[in-house]
Amino acid sequence: MHRPRKLLELTLARRARLLIAADARARFPEECCGLLIGVLRAGKAHVTRVVPAANVAPPARRRRHFEIDPGALFAVRRTLRESGATRHREAILGYFHSHPGGNALPSGADLAGAHEVGLVTLIAAPPRKAGVVPLRAWLRLGGGPSSRFRPLKITTDL
Repeated sequence: MHRPRKLLELTLARRARLLIAADARARFPEECCGLLIGVLRAGKAHVTRVVPAANVAPPARRRRHFEIDPGALFAVRRTLRESGATRHREAILGYFHSHPGGNALPSGADLAGAHEVGLVTLIAAPPRKAGVVPLRAWLRLGGGPSSRFRPLKITTDL
């Protein structure tokens, strides 16, 4: 699937936003992680749903690192293919994870692990007052040592 580098905005379904926040709170103090599913339309990434996944990083590292369970990734890809969703351009648009001990900015580990150019990375910060979980979205513009991210505007569908 072609992933435009000119992407500037991410629209997040309200239910998807709530699920990411709930997953971040439930897995605290470890990082949560999962997949962003949706479509690219008119220069925007429209995330229609999210699929939380197990963080399979070594247990001692899960407070600062995440590794999405490869089984979850393969299962989502298979489901998209078998359901015909790819004909409707629904695809994995990127990944989400949390930074339980920090902010919603890409970390050094995020930069080092960013190998798939053009995917969205959505980062959840620790919950604030009233349980609100701040989210920021980023577009991966480079992989490996030359990795960098560009911020994306987030809007939420009601």
